[in-house]
Amino acid sequence: MLRLQFYGVMWAATGIDQFYPDTYESPAENLPGDETFHDLLPPLILSEALAIEVLDAGVQHAGEVPVLIVNEPVFVSHGENIDIRYNFYYPRWVYDQYRQFMAEYSQSLGWLYLDLWDTIPSSEFSNTAIHLTPKGSQLLASIVGEALIQSNNR
Repeated sequence: MLRLQFYGVMWAATGIDQFYPDTYESPAENLPGDETFHDLLPPLILSEALAIEVLDAGVQHAGEVPVLIVNEPVFVSHGENIDIRYNFYYPRWVYDQYRQFMAEYSQSLGWLYLDLWDTIPSSEFSNTAIHLTPKGSQLLASIVGEALIQSNNR
């Protein structure tokens, strides 16, 4: 069975999450017209390829401590082939399937889940479709902070 497992090996090895040069290109607006995701094509059942056991273990390890799982924002392109892909990384079929799975899985287990996939303006992404500018990071922190306050008041 295929498992997509990216646990931050380079970050752990170097202590560097992302290097930002003084100048960089913004995320691509015009996208390739293919539906591939890591050499995968639909109709893959993505839930079978996710390493969901990592989240399961983290929530279990937390015990009685509340855990908020956040699907972070991604850059949503507005150029060519946006009917096929949201951005350079994610074709619509795979990302929509992932979001649906996470919402249903989280609800079935009673997890606190916050799907923020499209909450940050495209102008607040830096050099990739997943890295925010400082202002974008502030916006995200504000949204997550408010969600934490609200979940604490339940």
